[in-house]
Amino acid sequence: MNNPGELLPCLLEVIATFESKEKNLDSNSIVKRISEELGHPQNEVEEAISLAIRQGLLQRDGSLIRLTEKGRNEVLRHRESFVHDRYVHPSMPLGRIARLFDGSIKNWRLHWRSRHGLDEKSLNGLYDELRGFQGRIENTIPLAQLREGKKGVVAFFFGGRGMVQRLAEMGLTPGTEVTIIREAPFHGPIEVRVRGVSLALGYGIASRIFVKPLE
Repeated sequence: MNNPGELLPCLLEVIATFESKEKNLDSNSIVKRISEELGHPQNEVEEAISLAIRQGLLQRDGSLIRLTEKGRNEVLRHRESFVHDRYVHPSMPLGRIARLFDGSIKNWRLHWRSRHGLDEKSLNGLYDELRGFQGRIENTIPLAQLREGKKGVVAFFFGGRGMVQRLAEMGLTPGTEVTIIREAPFHGPIEVRVRGVSLALGYGIASRIFVKPLE
């Protein structure tokens, strides 16, 4: 890796996940753990951490390393940018054209509301879910892509508050484990097990529920 900046988004996400589980991250062990998590040599991780500190994304407190508020905001920006580019504008010709017209997004809240129809309450819910997500956003997939017999943990939703409320009433909330029981052909309904109960979800709804697959 010639540019340590390329590692920053993943590194910050990993540190955010570690922080959610532990109060103290000792710099003597964090480099090794991040190296194992991301599969990068320790010297590259050390360079990326030094860069993050210079940019104000991380701070040292004695022997500890912590995310700054700027660092937490950077994690959120990375996650919502990934969701926008990967899931809202998929890698199809029309998606690429839409991303081209979107250009460089400076006001994400305005963009979500005006271009994608999210109201303020739905948007706040999405932000809360993205902040609270533990892991790398790149490891999420739509529930509709989870295969029969496979399990996942609900990470976040993309939809209006009516949809989110209906899913919550069905027991589908962030952090809930879900199992695919049966997939109907040709993008038909998907049968899932949630909290010991079987539910049928339309393919469109299942495509707006994002999960972290479980091995």
